[in-house]
Amino acid sequence: MCKIITNLVLLLSCIFCFSQSKSKLSGIVFVDANHNSFFDKDEKVLSDVLISNGKEIVKTDSKGKYSITKIEGNTVFVIKPTLYISKKNKQNSVQFYVPFEEIKEVKNYNFPLIPNVENKELKIILLGDTQVDVMDDIHHVGKLVTEELMDKEIDFIVPLGDLSFDNLNIFKPLSETLGLIGAPVFYTIGNHDLNFKETAFEDRDKSFESVFGPSYYAFEYGSEVFLVLNNIYPTKEKGYTGRIDNTQREFIKNLIEVKKANFSSIHLFMHIPLEEMEDKDWVINTLEPFDNVLISAGHTHTQYHKYFERAGKQPIHELVAGAVCGSWWEGPHDADQIPFAIMYDGTPKGYWKLGINKDNYTYDYKVSGASESKQMDITVPKINEWDTTLNILNDNFIYANVFSADDETKVYISFDKGNWIEMTKYDGISPNIQKQYYLQTQGKYESMKISKFPKPETISTHLWRIEKPNTLLPGAHGVRVKALNKRINLEVFGNAVLWAH
Repeated sequence: MCKIITNLVLLLSCIFCFSQSKSKLSGIVFVDANHNSFFDKDEKVLSDVLISNGKEIVKTDSKGKYSITKIEGNTVFVIKPTLYISKKNKQNSVQFYVPFEEIKEVKNYNFPLIPNVENKELKIILLGDTQVDVMDDIHHVGKLVTEELMDKEIDFIVPLGDLSFDNLNIFKPLSETLGLIGAPVFYTIGNHDLNFKETAFEDRDKSFESVFGPSYYAFEYGSEVFLVLNNIYPTKEKGYTGRIDNTQREFIKNLIEVKKANFSSIHLFMHIPLEEMEDKDWVINTLEPFDNVLISAGHTHTQYHKYFERAGKQPIHELVAGAVCGSWWEGPHDADQIPFAIMYDGTPKGYWKLGINKDNYTYDYKVSGASESKQMDITVPKINEWDTTLNILNDNFIYANVFSADDETKVYISFDKGNWIEMTKYDGISPNIQKQYYLQTQGKYESMKISKFPKPETISTHLWRIEKPNTLLPGAHGVRVKALNKRINLEVFGNAVLWAH
């Protein structure tokens, strides 16, 4: 009997030790001097590099070694240190993590890092919802984004979620298209990127992770620290809410604890805007150690700035960055068969450029397919004689839709190079959206295979207007509009021609 008990104890001990060894991951972080992804004896090891399992964070020791517990449903990843980067795949996605298909069985994993030149002034591209569903959309992204950016100097690119339109098989073609730009790409997950067929919570982001890696993570670049969040909390069937899950909360708290002493600012990338999150107060309070907080989000297919006041610190500045796809690729097509897809607030589809240096940051909007100077749409009354369809929409106002403006922006108008007159902020529907919808109701697009616009209801947050002066002499008049805002470094101009009758 004693022998049986002894053998049973030994068996259980072996099982316990085996399970313990499988639940741990160990390895080395090193400088991959010859770029072969293997740790060679003469290669330098890196101490104090952060490794995470999506919850805990550990540091490598003086020999570059780490050991961390695995978590079911998560992988293990390195938090990129300044001046180094993980290898990139052919699509320029950064491979900073243990592949998900390997994490369950692997016991040892070394993270190779490559020296990376990082500028003091960062140039970052932000891509609001690309929302690709079919190869037509991939071609659109190639034309509107990739072709424009292939020859530009960019530090890295951040797509802000809703990469797909529930078609999870299109991740790879999208990554191939964006990868051609040549800059590293750090991806964010959106609600349309989830596996809603999966029943387990931790499996809802499985397709995203198989192509792009962890759905939340952090990295350093230059003198800045960046945090990419998964704030899509799945509920029943295709439901979701904006919230951070408990495991991710622990990761965020642990990251802030190790970074707050060395960084006075932090930059967040996420899909759902902060004001739409159930736990926005938790997020704001958790970020309290940082003097400056920038948040870049997508999701709404409109764009605007929002500020969250904090006692004794700079407000949190959030940019909701619109959508590459505009309004879900809706509306009539141009000569390249790309839908006009104006966003519901009247903004033409495009992307943002985020510039960061030690003392300041800038947000600049770029309309895809237009010059850098295209920063507003000016609508004036226009009476046509041949195609009179839109004459019915004329009123006695001049409108300026300033794409990158916030509520504090001042907009001025000048007629025939005269004095500048301040325009009035107007809470209304974009005139261009109304025009496009009206043309649709009149059957103007019936011969096109298009996704139709819904009835316009969105109030634009960056629209100004002024009544047409009744003192203008009959004939053509030059209209100039300027928008100014020191807070967001905005100084943009636009021109139009107005006919007085």
